Amino acid sequence: MKNLFIFLILLSVCIGNTIGISTLLVKNELNNKVLGVRCRSKDDHLGDHILRVGQMTKNNFDDNVWKRTLFWCNLWKGPDFKLHVAFDAYRSQWKATMGPTYLWIAREDGIYYTQDPRTPPAKRYDWPKA
Repeated sequence: MKNLFIFLILLSVCIGNTIGISTLLVKNELNNKVLGVRCRSKDDHLGDHILRVGQMTKNNFDDNVWKRTLFWCNLWKGPDFKLHVAFDAYRSQWKATMGPTYLWIAREDGIYYTQDPRTPPAKRYDWPKA
């Protein structure tokens, strides 16, 4: 009985560390250009979006218990949508906090990322040369 109790405590700690709503945000900070956005996982398509300057997509999701959640995004720079960047926007990991936010920002010189909206985002990807 004691071993079962210890096992249940350990199991709840492990599951509790994987469960929690995460938020994936993509924001358009381009100079007077629209942004095409398509984000998806193996199981979920988060839709196709055309964002005007200042607009943002917001998608909430849960990791699966087996830690295999992966969301990837494709961004297209308007108005002709010839410049395209594809990247992994979220990959499962053991979380120290519940419900983290993953913010991706499209700017003229590239794609920026931060997990904490209070800290300046870091540049992660460049737009390809035209």
